[in-house]
Amino acid sequence: MVKLNNTPKVSVMIVTYNQEHLIREAIDSVLSQNYDNLEIVVADDASTDDTPNILQDYAAKFPEKFVLVLNDRNRGITGNCNSALNACSGELIAVLGGDDVLLPGKISAQVKIFVENPDVSLCYHAVEVFQHQTGRTLHITNKNPSDDILNIKDMLVKIGIPGGSSLMHRASAIPIGGYESRLPMVSDWLFMLELAMHGKIEKLNGIYARYRKHGFGASERTLELLEESLANIDIFMEKYPARVDLIPYCSRAKARYIAGEGFRQIRKNRELAKILFRRSIALDKKKFSYKILYALSTLPIISNFIGEILNLYKYHLK
Repeated sequence: MVKLNNTPKVSVMIVTYNQEHLIREAIDSVLSQNYDNLEIVVADDASTDDTPNILQDYAAKFPEKFVLVLNDRNRGITGNCNSALNACSGELIAVLGGDDVLLPGKISAQVKIFVENPDVSLCYHAVEVFQHQTGRTLHITNKNPSDDILNIKDMLVKIGIPGGSSLMHRASAIPIGGYESRLPMVSDWLFMLELAMHGKIEKLNGIYARYRKHGFGASERTLELLEESLANIDIFMEKYPARVDLIPYCSRAKARYIAGEGFRQIRKNRELAKILFRRSIALDKKKFSYKILYALSTLPIISNFIGEILNLYKYHLK
């Protein structure tokens, strides 16, 4: 890869739709970064609230930093991501949801990683996940060493990098076509996998973003989007058929993703949980924890004791 100078241009890519009450906080968190050579690229997906007017105000106030894309029709999450991506001109691209927040020093810290490591194509860090309604911290991503993603195999079996606002990547590593249009809602896992095929993955220590949970995002519609999420793996292998060494990891990735949904359903819909755990076992017969979870899902009552066991097995899914 091309070695960067010490202050490469960074595009901070923001996608938004009907976020009039949140978009200012996201943009201001970029403007307050201690890194000057950046542009803010915002793609609005035909919002029906006041978001476009807010964005036009920022574009007028910061014309040298602000690139505004106003879609004339709603293109969906993947289409809007490509609208933003295609408007980026930086050598490095950081991703930010229109409802999320960057923390101080994020851009400069990740740029340093890329400047010092020309073979790195993708960098990420831990993210604070918080409840929108209360501001309460729910958890910190990638807190344990077992969560670390160091290579393409980890990216598969650990279901990608949680919290998209942790990502920065080289523009030169972007796959042809950008985000996969055949995945209209959840194409980010495949996008990360393809970035990882073009270089190394580096973790930046520290927490540099806040990810908002408010009940409306794709990450909170996992059952509805289950099959599309699994299709990320099918399309990945379709694009890289020579990587037969990754086939077992793809099966494990699907098994873990399905088991994660089974875990979420075990207290809501026991019969569905059993079906999902059976699918996981069929894909990864060596993973004993899936068999344990299936056995627990057959119990007539989930007691407090069994609940504690379930919480323990949540981490064994990893």
